[in-house]
Amino acid sequence: MEASGGISNVAELLARIRQGMAPRALRLFAAQGLLPVSREELIRVVLILAADGEAEIADTAQATLATFTPEHLLEVMKLPDIDPLEIDLLSRCRQDEGLWTAVVQHSRTANETLRWLARVAPPRVQDVIITNQVRVLACLELLEDLRANPQVSQDLLRRVREFEQEFLEKAIVWAAAEGPAFELPASPSIEEALAELRALGMRLPGGEVEPQRATEPEPGAPEEIHDAYSRLAFMTTGQRVMQALRGSREERLILVRDSSPLVVRAVMLSPKLNETEVEHIAGMRSTNEEALRMIGSRPRWLRRYPVLRSLAFNPKTPPGIALQLIRRLSQRDLVIMGRDRNISEAVRRIARDTLEHRR
Repeated sequence: MEASGGISNVAELLARIRQGMAPRALRLFAAQGLLPVSREELIRVVLILAADGEAEIADTAQATLATFTPEHLLEVMKLPDIDPLEIDLLSRCRQDEGLWTAVVQHSRTANETLRWLARVAPPRVQDVIITNQVRVLACLELLEDLRANPQVSQDLLRRVREFEQEFLEKAIVWAAAEGPAFELPASPSIEEALAELRALGMRLPGGEVEPQRATEPEPGAPEEIHDAYSRLAFMTTGQRVMQALRGSREERLILVRDSSPLVVRAVMLSPKLNETEVEHIAGMRSTNEEALRMIGSRPRWLRRYPVLRSLAFNPKTPPGIALQLIRRLSQRDLVIMGRDRNISEAVRRIARDTLEHRR
């Protein structure tokens, strides 16, 4: 490869491309599939060029990739020195169940790749993902990604829920015991590599899973709340579950707003959660609806009138739950509810009808 701008081997060329140091003429030459190298090495180079920030090079590379069969791509997967970023690029170059299954089963596949596949892959590949429980434990975000897949089946959703239930049961036992922290399995990540590609203007075919945005403290929140937000901001779903079960009151009141139902359920099942917190959560308009549903299904919590009232008045409480609670409100609260424009008209109307019936 001496004719390619002084670059002597494929590894050096790949490094130059990933560093943004390969000349345009060389990148276009390689994207056309004209490098005098083995097929597997050529595929490795063309894969990264398919994400090139320049449309002509990316389009040319994608056209070259289309000339290879799925079997050719699977041969690249077997290379002993293939890295997680290359596996990610392989998964994006072809919509092929056999290739995607091999990607999911490969020990070097990164969390980010699995998350992307969980959101776009067909049912057979989803099944392979949820069956690999060690990887799911290492990246619990996969559970929400599977839920977000438009092709997800009711059977797979049931298995997701069962996995969450089993995991929470074990985590609660850990949280209630004295002992070392519960450690989740480690798994590969390409977060830094993806950030470097983005910095060079490269674009991954098929897009990326949006990073989870941490919630922000409310204006004027006390210092301990800001400290809790800082601790939680960069935690994974698994780490937030553990913190929900064993952390501080401030952390629970933040995590009950989490976008992950698994984290929210962990808050509500925490051995440290007390009834005063439940009352506060029931009235929070930023509470995840999963928490409100759980409160509404627990008779022991609803025996406390302040909890019942807070839940009934919360505009985020699912109407089906709110309507069941109306008949248990005091006459004074029915009058207030009937006039409260923060509550849906349907709930206000039932409150007025209930009040009229009592009179």
